[in-house]
Amino acid sequence: MKQIYLAGIMALTILYLSPLAAQEKKFTELTREEILGDFDLIVSILQKQHPNICKFTDSVTFRHQTDSLRKTITQHADFYTLLTNLPNYLVRDAHLSLRLSNDYNREVFAALQYFPLPVIIERGRIFVNIKGASIPFGSEITGINDVTVTDILKKLASHSASDGYISTGTDRMYDDFQFYYSLTAPGVTSYRVSYITPGSNDIRRNTLAAVSPATAFQTKYQRTLPLNLLQRAYNIYADYLEKDQTGLLTVNTFSLGETEAYKEFSTFFREVNKRKYKQVIIDIRSNGGGDPGISALLYSFLATQPFRNVYNYRTKTIDIAYPEYVVDNNNRRVSEEDIRNNRNFFYQRFDKDSSGFYKGNARLMEGLLENFPPDKDAFHGRVFILTGGGTVSAATYFASLVQQNKRGTIVGKETGSGEASTTASWFLHYLLPGTKSILTIPRTEVYFFNATRDNGHGVIPDQEIPLPAFVQYFQAGKDPELSYVLEKMQ
Repeated sequence: MKQIYLAGIMALTILYLSPLAAQEKKFTELTREEILGDFDLIVSILQKQHPNICKFTDSVTFRHQTDSLRKTITQHADFYTLLTNLPNYLVRDAHLSLRLSNDYNREVFAALQYFPLPVIIERGRIFVNIKGASIPFGSEITGINDVTVTDILKKLASHSASDGYISTGTDRMYDDFQFYYSLTAPGVTSYRVSYITPGSNDIRRNTLAAVSPATAFQTKYQRTLPLNLLQRAYNIYADYLEKDQTGLLTVNTFSLGETEAYKEFSTFFREVNKRKYKQVIIDIRSNGGGDPGISALLYSFLATQPFRNVYNYRTKTIDIAYPEYVVDNNNRRVSEEDIRNNRNFFYQRFDKDSSGFYKGNARLMEGLLENFPPDKDAFHGRVFILTGGGTVSAATYFASLVQQNKRGTIVGKETGSGEASTTASWFLHYLLPGTKSILTIPRTEVYFFNATRDNGHGVIPDQEIPLPAFVQYFQAGKDPELSYVLEKMQ
């Protein structure tokens, strides 16, 4: 089945999870009180539990914005309106997410009629991402149902959450554009699409019928980009491009054990060195992060000298706001003993400082290798790192290590989480009593390189592909960032 995530790290992927208790009613039967009650609980959890809710907003603005959202939900009082007016995105945190219960997930997915075409979104523009449809592949969509693309993307902004002021979160959202756009208009049965075909400047129009969930699911997997689906099917995937004398390493997560990670990294770099390749490309465009220690481990295979590997954690609160609603990774309510152990862990490892925040102490950071040496199989040739809005958390830290140490060229788009800090590492899962949805909220912020402030931006690439070149590669069915490096930056 499809599992729906909203207002956080989002993907309509196939997951098999331990189910929550069976729903006693259909999602269309949820009462106004249940919907508003969950909304109010989400707001309260964010206010009491988030490690730094006011980093990119303030309490007055947050209250006014949540009041406005609540009025909208009150007017309609249905589940669709709640899902499209969640307060999560107001915090501007890429790690916040809400997952529907298994029952409501199936019901909502099955109830919608869908926009029929998968798309790709690039710098505020939308392009058709399927061949053989009634609108040609690569056509630029300029409007749907008399609404401009600019306004459409504004409406969907709550589902493309990134840290701070980063706008590249659409990299994580466009893969499920059909769902998110259809969710905003659940009663629509047809879509009037205006578009421009490749090689033309004329706006054409076509009315497309909405499609069933089964058809929408099928068309998603008929999309053309991303091209490297095989590489993204594994945690780590190595390619050796003999024609280009280039090693390509796709790293999709840093949530890896050190033994596994070291084996994969060392095998790749030993082979690259054996073949005497002159350059390496590391693709972290779909890397959702993990352990920053594994990020440093990968960088050690690029380092030319020992480097600083420094980060720490802080939070506004070490308490658990609503222990009665906390569940574990299997969606089971946690025991009182687990709550006590969790509190003791934070109490022992975080000390309150003069600013009112709790900062990780020596016990928390025990074992951190701050002066990290190069690996004996380190590569000494040219290095290119591919990044985008899907480059989050520890993956952003890896890109920062490369950029700050001037050890390679970052190519692509701004990373989806902050260069100086992001939320990470420990999470709480709250079971909302009305809709039985799961709100996942991070416990702490991680600050990289002893940063003292966060400007709200990720790692900015050294080279962003010119938009005309991106569109040209895309319409030719080529991976834009990878092709650009191989063809233009040698």
